[in-house]
Amino acid sequence: MTIAHYTDPQALAGRRMLIVEDEAILAMDLEMIFEDQGCEVLDPAFSVKRALALIETERPDGATLDMNLNGESSAPVAAALRERNIPFILLSGNTDQDEHDSAFRDAPFVKKPVETGELLRTIHLLFP
Repeated sequence: MTIAHYTDPQALAGRRMLIVEDEAILAMDLEMIFEDQGCEVLDPAFSVKRALALIETERPDGATLDMNLNGESSAPVAAALRERNIPFILLSGNTDQDEHDSAFRDAPFVKKPVETGELLRTIHLLFP
């Protein structure tokens, strides 16, 4: 099945997306997926510090957020996104929701390895 089967290809067009991910290959894959949907993708953030700077200066419309960036929790990034009413989805290989910081609470979740159709169905929940 094609990606279009799952989503409206125009629904994300023009959205500014932030990718917060410490795995460079996955960040590049996410960037290609979003660009194929017509999004403008900000430079990927590989650290909490970089993500916070981009949120402050670039004001994305939405974000994907890896919960763990090289051993550091991305909870401060989630808190900054929530504070600015910027919707985000969580990406993680860890599915133990009980260990999640309250900043992650109620955020849509996609398990790694990321499947494109699932990612797009989930990201579309942010922009009904």
